[in-house]
Amino acid sequence: MENTDPECSVVNADTVPRRTARMCGGFSLIEVLVALLVLSIGLLGLAALQLNGMKGVHSAYQRTLANVIAMDAGERLWLNLADPDPGPEDVRDAWLASWVNDAHSPGFQPDRLTLPGLEASTIQCSQGHCTIRVRWSEGRFDEPSNQSVLEYHLSLPAGGHP
Repeated sequence: MENTDPECSVVNADTVPRRTARMCGGFSLIEVLVALLVLSIGLLGLAALQLNGMKGVHSAYQRTLANVIAMDAGERLWLNLADPDPGPEDVRDAWLASWVNDAHSPGFQPDRLTLPGLEASTIQCSQGHCTIRVRWSEGRFDEPSNQSVLEYHLSLPAGGHP
């Protein structure tokens, strides 16, 4: 933006008083550097917010998938009621076999949905009330981290076997 002050339009710098020359000179290098510092601190703050948002989205994705996995176990328990000799162990083994997809196992499928550390999940039933615990590791890229647990409670009919 051009300065339209008539005192700044003087061509000869010797005739312009020192105070007016300073006012017409524009920004100093220090002012520009301070402005860049403030801008870069703000951009670093935005990057940190973006990273935290991505962590939250990843955690929500894993929790949603854990819900789907737990509901699948519940559906398998309901289907198992028709079996003459049912047991939650049988359901657990088939259930985990369909969801566990370890990168080091021979049947690994890279496009199949799963959670890391899912093998520690359990199904416990007592008098028609079942608790399905889906356990997984929150870590990404094989980083060790805490185990997360989702508990899913299910009541089967009074005549239910498990």
